[in-house]
Amino acid sequence: MNPLYLRLDKVADAITKAPERASDLSQLASLACTSEYHLHRAFNAKFGINIGDYARQLRLHESAYKLAFRPHKRILDIAIEAGFSSHEGYARAFKKHYRLSPSSFRKTPNVEALHQGTLVTSRLNANEKGTSVFMNASHNVNSASENHQLDVSVIQFPALDIAMMMHVGPPSRIMSTVSEFITWRKENKLPPSTSRTFNLLYDDPYNTPHESYRFGVACQIFGPITAPITAPSSQPAKTSDPIATQPSTDTNHANVITTTIPEGYCAKVRHIGTDAALGAVVHGLYHQWLPDTQFELRDFPIFLERIRFFPDVAAHEAVTDIFLPIEIAK
Repeated sequence: MNPLYLRLDKVADAITKAPERASDLSQLASLACTSEYHLHRAFNAKFGINIGDYARQLRLHESAYKLAFRPHKRILDIAIEAGFSSHEGYARAFKKHYRLSPSSFRKTPNVEALHQGTLVTSRLNANEKGTSVFMNASHNVNSASENHQLDVSVIQFPALDIAMMMHVGPPSRIMSTVSEFITWRKENKLPPSTSRTFNLLYDDPYNTPHESYRFGVACQIFGPITAPITAPSSQPAKTSDPIATQPSTDTNHANVITTTIPEGYCAKVRHIGTDAALGAVVHGLYHQWLPDTQFELRDFPIFLERIRFFPDVAAHEAVTDIFLPIEIAK
């Protein structure tokens, strides 16, 4: 392929990380090592969308997340943060893209649209690697994990009580479960500021039938969930008392169980960036790191802790800790 069309990936990546850069054609042209005269046409030829429209879709996608998951934010403030000078202009653009007004979307979020995110894919070669920019909520292993340098530390993870809602079904519908769990979490006053946020990866989405795929959405708890409770901001999780590792359904929601992340050694990797690269990190732990150690795997799934996440921070600034439960080989 012409080297220019390979360099255009840098342009798409730059806009994905900072949509406001779409207006700086000189800088984008420098990234592609081409003239401003040709940049728009080349970008459109490769991705089938012009630079301005792609940036606008990214801003609308981020604003849709805020509408769905940040109910305290005014729609006008979300519109301004998305780069629109008026509520009316934002509403027109949003409705054209999502076929719902911002207020209607907030009442009934289209979680499938949120999961699909914003995608630009080369239309020159649909099978070409490295030519797409995709923000999603599942685990994508399309990256070349063999080239992913892992900074792994082995830590002792303390036992931690959690409440969890299990998603069972196609990965494309995870956001529906996430949305339901967020609602439950708010009702029980367990915000991310005081209650840690976790995902438990029970199955590999690429080797599990979609109808059987399991993904746990969870948060730290500080006591029984038999009625709405408030998490004290300074109370630590229990680490010394023995805690049953079998889940309990004794909560105030039929789809929420309580369980424990058990104490033990974990291989830990910090990932900074979008979820699209998480699959490569998970793959690397199993295929790169583990074979060169003397550790064995414990009977608990690999899990993630969401430290900073979209849309509270830009997608490329999200921070996720990946924990692989291990034990010393016997």
